[in-house]
Amino acid sequence: MKLRNRHRIYLSSFLMDCVYAFVIGAAAVYAVELGATPVQLGILGASGPACYTLTCLLGGMLSDRLSRKLLSQTSVLVAAASCLGLSRATELWHLYLFYGLFNGVQGFFWPPLQSLLADSSHRRSLTATLGNFCISWSSGFIIGHLVCGYLTVASAVLPFSWAALINLLILAVNSTLSESEGSIKSSSEDYLAHRGSQERVLWHRLLISGWVANFTLVFTLSAVKMLFPKFVLDNDQMGKAMLGLMLALLHGGQFLMFGLVKYWHTWQYKRLTYLAMQLIVLPGTLLLGLGASLFSFAAAMFLIGLCAGFTYTASIYYSTSRPPGTGTRTGVHEAFIGMGIMGGPLAGGFVAATWNLQSPYLMCALLLVVSVALQSAILYRRLPGGK
Repeated sequence: MKLRNRHRIYLSSFLMDCVYAFVIGAAAVYAVELGATPVQLGILGASGPACYTLTCLLGGMLSDRLSRKLLSQTSVLVAAASCLGLSRATELWHLYLFYGLFNGVQGFFWPPLQSLLADSSHRRSLTATLGNFCISWSSGFIIGHLVCGYLTVASAVLPFSWAALINLLILAVNSTLSESEGSIKSSSEDYLAHRGSQERVLWHRLLISGWVANFTLVFTLSAVKMLFPKFVLDNDQMGKAMLGLMLALLHGGQFLMFGLVKYWHTWQYKRLTYLAMQLIVLPGTLLLGLGASLFSFAAAMFLIGLCAGFTYTASIYYSTSRPPGTGTRTGVHEAFIGMGIMGGPLAGGFVAATWNLQSPYLMCALLLVVSVALQSAILYRRLPGGK
């Protein structure tokens, strides 16, 4: 049976997020071993996404003008080289350099890949295709964090070597992608049922709200990923393998939500549902900020992941459901992710240094309240025609 573009993209996204989980998990653990403070951890977590935010905007625009396949292949080669650099790092500044490079080149990988997915031929709706895509990359994070936890027991730099090898496999997969499969009209199938002026305005507002919500949840996810290892290792509550399991639960919640939204279609263009679903993260951040047991931490990870799965799906759905310009919009979608990855660890690191290692999660709870209020103001402004 011949594999279509979307199947190769699913595999490529799965492998790349295995790599991402290795790099993120190992970088945090190795930085702690090198004596990093909470502020230094926050700066490390922000250094890469700062580059990613800029490059994914450029990558998104270029993917509407140049070869999407060539852009993704080039990024994979540079990512492999940066992973090799991380595997040989001996000082904190080495981690800053190669972690930033790895994150920066991802801006030329994800927007082109997502645009190819939106343009690929598929019989099912865009929602189903995006659902499979999200399940693929979240599976990569789950497995990657689980494996990374055990690899760091042997050596904190071992995951970086594995990541470099997996990048070569991704390069082989991406070399088989087609840039001519399908029609750009296929990605607009879901949107064709919403052609009135009110629906267009609502789509645009949901697009903006989706980016804001996605930023908020990625901000929270990134603060957890970069700072929770410091809390765990300093308090000696669990080993490195258990830490890997905790981070895997974060993406386990995402995985479950991706599976749900794949078949639950009534959430689209429903403002109240969209806002209410984001409140799932509130008890999760409070459990991390105020809890003291492994069960409370595990429940918090799962709830945060569950909500992040919904906001990510909404953001990428509204970014790709109305061509043309899907490359540029997916670039902006990824830029908001980059800002969240950058802002979460950076702000969380300074808050942790000022108060304690659990205070960043209370900051995330406050951010959620502000974010939902802002989105409510955007979504419930009067629509054309008085709706």
